[in-house]
Amino acid sequence: MLHRLPDKPDPSSTPSLRTPSKYLILITASTLVAGKVQIAKSVAAALSCPLFQGDSLHDTSAKAASVGASRRPAVDGAGEGGSGSGVNEERYQRMWLSKMTRTGLLFPEESRPVMSNEGFSGFGGSSSTSTSRRGSGSSVASEASEASGSVASVASSLMSAGTSAVAKFVHKPVPTFTLSEKEKERIANKALMVVTHPPLEAWHKEAIRKAVGEYSIGVIFVPLGEEEELPILKPLDPRTMMSFGSFGGGKKTKTLDEEILVSVDNEGNVEDIIEDVVSGVREIIDD
Repeated sequence: MLHRLPDKPDPSSTPSLRTPSKYLILITASTLVAGKVQIAKSVAAALSCPLFQGDSLHDTSAKAASVGASRRPAVDGAGEGGSGSGVNEERYQRMWLSKMTRTGLLFPEESRPVMSNEGFSGFGGSSSTSTSRRGSGSSVASEASEASGSVASVASSLMSAGTSAVAKFVHKPVPTFTLSEKEKERIANKALMVVTHPPLEAWHKEAIRKAVGEYSIGVIFVPLGEEEELPILKPLDPRTMMSFGSFGGGKKTKTLDEEILVSVDNEGNVEDIIEDVVSGVREIIDD
């Protein structure tokens, strides 16, 4: 199978409030956390989406991003969500997205089988024309001449057969393809896939969110066995107080510009954690 990235949406046609059309559920935990794989498999089964164990994918991308980090000066502050350690965050993002695309699960609509008669696609993206092993440029020219003569012969026979034959040939109905019920359910399902990773740093999360956010895919982070950081309390801006409304208001719509988190009780058993993750994810994707 050949897998490729889809075209990015036109920024001018996207609304200011960008909401995800699909969700990637990223379960992060150390290999020492008991039941990590079982939880991921059960969550994927409950959400009717595929599972990909991407721990090694993350490790490879993170190592590539750290190459030369000790020789690069750390950037003070490193911008919002930056690492400040001098690592190449863009390299991590590119490699992570490339490896995830090659799984065929991130953009399944862009995957297609390799044709047996398909030639090598050159580095420029177009099919490269190669000469036969048996001959040189003259033999290629000869074959091209024979091919053109054959096409002319076919055209001549069609014309001699009359316009009815040509019309019959031209207006041949195009075969239609119908989607299976399974394929329809996959397309309608907002849960794109479940992925496992080791614990992530803040810049890892931001790089992943930006990588898939350009394609309207949101990321739901589900940390297991990690101590939750206490939030930093900041004074409220009086201008934002008007937007709160009554305390009985509805849920806030999730956007691609925020970090979406599902917290679970890490002291619970595996079955309880699975139930918490599934209910938390469904609450988000069904909003």
